[in-house]
Amino acid sequence: MDKKIKNRSAALFTAMIIASNGTFVFANDIEKDETVYTILDSNGKVNKNIVSTWIKSDSKLGKFSDTSSLTNIKNLKGDEKPVIDGNKITWDVDKEDLYYRGETNKQLPISVDIKYELDGKIVNPEEIEGKSGDVKITIKLNNNESRAVDINGEYRTIYVPFLTATEVVMPRENFKNIKSNEGKILDDGKNSSITFASLPGLKESLNIGSDLIDILNLKDTLVIEGKATNFKMPNIMVAASPEVGEIDKLDKDSSFGDLKKSIDDLQKGADALLDGTEKLSKGTSELNEKYKLFNNGVKTLDSGVGQLSQGIDKLGSSAPLLSKGASDLSNGLNQLSTSQDKFTAGVAQYIGSAKKLYGAYEGIDKGIESAAAGSAQLKDGFNQGTEGLDRLIKSTDNVSQVAGGLDEISSQVAAENPELAAKLKGLSGNLNSISSQQRAGLESVKSGLGSAKAGVSSLNDGLAKLDQGSSSFYENFKKFNEAGTTLADSSSKLKSATDTIYTGSKDLANGNKQLEAGSQELLKGGKTLKSGSSELSSNSDKILSATEQLKEGSNKLYEGTKKMENEVLNKMLGSKNISEIEGALEAKDKIIEASKDYNNFSGISEEMQGNVKFIMRTKHEEKEETKKKVEKVEEDKGIIDWIKNLVK
Repeated sequence: MDKKIKNRSAALFTAMIIASNGTFVFANDIEKDETVYTILDSNGKVNKNIVSTWIKSDSKLGKFSDTSSLTNIKNLKGDEKPVIDGNKITWDVDKEDLYYRGETNKQLPISVDIKYELDGKIVNPEEIEGKSGDVKITIKLNNNESRAVDINGEYRTIYVPFLTATEVVMPRENFKNIKSNEGKILDDGKNSSITFASLPGLKESLNIGSDLIDILNLKDTLVIEGKATNFKMPNIMVAASPEVGEIDKLDKDSSFGDLKKSIDDLQKGADALLDGTEKLSKGTSELNEKYKLFNNGVKTLDSGVGQLSQGIDKLGSSAPLLSKGASDLSNGLNQLSTSQDKFTAGVAQYIGSAKKLYGAYEGIDKGIESAAAGSAQLKDGFNQGTEGLDRLIKSTDNVSQVAGGLDEISSQVAAENPELAAKLKGLSGNLNSISSQQRAGLESVKSGLGSAKAGVSSLNDGLAKLDQGSSSFYENFKKFNEAGTTLADSSSKLKSATDTIYTGSKDLANGNKQLEAGSQELLKGGKTLKSGSSELSSNSDKILSATEQLKEGSNKLYEGTKKMENEVLNKMLGSKNISEIEGALEAKDKIIEASKDYNNFSGISEEMQGNVKFIMRTKHEEKEETKKKVEKVEEDKGIIDWIKNLVK
């Protein structure tokens, strides 16, 4: 922005100061067109000036007089010879055109000063040839056509304005990393061309300070820097012309008022622009922050859509299985409903049998109780029998005692009554035998009775446990019987529920078929949704990046606007600069007049209209393209178009 303002400002002041001085050819008018070719040495000093003159008219020239300070004049396209009397030259030409040339040592209106530096040291051209290192070339243009003029009663020095174009051609094989302080660098791969347009002397004519010089970009020095390898002198060409454009003249009376009003409008506009760019900067920053939140939401949405899409995929793949399962469930429930009828009938039959079994077991339980009671009585009887046997066994001891008594008596009567003693002895033996047999039998009976008693005890214990277990079984069987009744009721309810579930399963199967069809559509929609959310996420990132760039750009715009106002407008619109602008506006008419008056270099007759241009180049081996450019300038009707093409 700053550069554009400078360029436009320069154009504005150039327009005001150097209004049109173009030459118009009328019928029977003679026009003199001079092109001054100058050969310069490497430092910019003049070696030779050759002036090519073209005199033309709408009709045959005939005999006419010309004024010229040239020497060695030669007709270029005819045999006519001039008659020279001092600076007066008379020609007699039977054509509309006359081309001649001559030489002069007259000082040029524009001089060129060229300096060379190698690695920071000033060197002569012959010293730098073939060297390598950091090179700096400085080309300064000086305006030698000054005029002392009266401006509002004050004498000031102004300079004839010359529009100049400088071109420096540097071979790429010898120069790299080329930079310049002004102008434009073009590169065709073989050569680098640096072009620079300037108006030397204009800043002095305007009598302005450095601030306005920078703003208007009225510099007259070109500085080129680069890296040289086997340094070779570049080709330098400078073209200059006082013909600075064909624009309408500015209104002398209203130009300053309009300019001052424009300055006020410019100041107001700059303030409004600064305020607007500040609001824009804040707005874009806020937009960027808000969009970051939105972008995070888009990422969350994309993640959620991804999970949803995965769920839809699973639903799509599971829907056929679910539909088949629902169909299988319906078929199974149908079979269950059919089997439930049989189950309910079986439960009813089972409950009837259980009730009968319960009634029968009630008698068994009572019998077990009676058996247990009888077993207890039997045990008591065995106990009493055992006691009786013990008494009987003990009674055998009495028989043994009687037998013993008989033996004693037998012994006592043996002497007196052997027969009685023998009979008593035999009776004693019989009693002992009977007693022994009786004891043995009773012991055997007692042993058997003991075994029986033990069996009765075991029987009694077993019957007690059986009675206990029977009672528990009876109670549990009672509960089982009651549960059977409950089972019968529940079976009836289950049948009703099964029928209801079966009806629902048929609806479920039908619904799942619709779900399966719908899931396929949902699957397609899910893919479309996922694709859209992914694209949204991607584009959202791009928008976020764009808001970042917009934020940075608006901040730079704001900072640039502030810088422009501080460094350009405030400088240009300051009171000192306004005063300088007023002085420049006062001098513009004199500068325009000087431009219009400078219409020749070697001289011109009063009845002629003239224009002149200058082409200077350093004396080096010419490149083919340089020759073509010089030829093009010779053929062109004006140098302005060529300069425009060179620097545009």
